[in-house]
Amino acid sequence: MDQSIDVADCLHRWKAGDEGAAEQLILHLHPVISRIVRTHLPRRDHEDDLIQEILMKTFSRLHQYKADAPLTHWVSRLAVTTCLDRLRAQKIRPELRCADLTPEETDIFDRAELENHTRDAADVIQARDLVDKLLSTLPVEDRRLILMVDLEGRSLEEISHSTGWGISKIKMRLFRIRGQLRKTMDKLEKRT
Repeated sequence: MDQSIDVADCLHRWKAGDEGAAEQLILHLHPVISRIVRTHLPRRDHEDDLIQEILMKTFSRLHQYKADAPLTHWVSRLAVTTCLDRLRAQKIRPELRCADLTPEETDIFDRAELENHTRDAADVIQARDLVDKLLSTLPVEDRRLILMVDLEGRSLEEISHSTGWGISKIKMRLFRIRGQLRKTMDKLEKRT
């Protein structure tokens, strides 16, 4: 980060309409924002898009900056808040989009739909990665439940004992979870 920039002077010039001052501020703030975005980057988000969004928020709210702390601190708080807001939004509405899949995963998805089985180890690994992505759209408890039943092969009684839930609750949750996964698969199928 270039420490030789006079932030107060740049802000004054920017407010007067000097585009060169805005460029200096962007060059000064970009490394700070970039570092924060890399550590808090939400899944499915591109680093450059989020950095651009934070820079736009910065300049739209720059009139609120009171200079009681360094500008980089003020922008850091804005960047962290933006990243955390994006993460919260993804937790509320987890979604797997066709664009989230690699070309290889899309091919696996298409082949599995046509053939109903995979043939070689690479396909199995890629299919497993696709399943992991699908399961990541579920809340933690639902993902854990479906893994206990379908991956670990545990009985409903064992799950009831370990979770404290009744068997009917477990059956209902499994029904809902599988329905949700089916809808996600249908959405992906329609997009491909």
